[in-house]
Amino acid sequence: MLFDEVTDLIDDHSRDELESQLTELRDEQEELAAGYDVESLDEFREQLAEENFSAAELRERRNVIATWEAINTELGLVKHALQLYDDVVELSSPRTDSHSTLA
Repeated sequence: MLFDEVTDLIDDHSRDELESQLTELRDEQEELAAGYDVESLDEFREQLAEENFSAAELRERRNVIATWEAINTELGLVKHALQLYDDVVELSSPRTDSHSTLA
């Protein structure tokens, strides 16, 4: 399933588009971190146990965790797509070398 998602990203987007998407996802991560004055999702989660939040605040923070996890997942997929981009494009292109034709 992961490979299918990565190849779909490669099929549907150019390298430049994937690089732009990577930047946007990093921006979203940084905005979440800055908005809650933390460095990472793990640090954000640690605050749940350390602080005394109301039920409404806990619901909000659980929503933030879900959003952050979704961003992390998408970020991982985009990174993999960029790492494999050239290989997948090359493998999915029709071969035109002399070995693929009959003499």
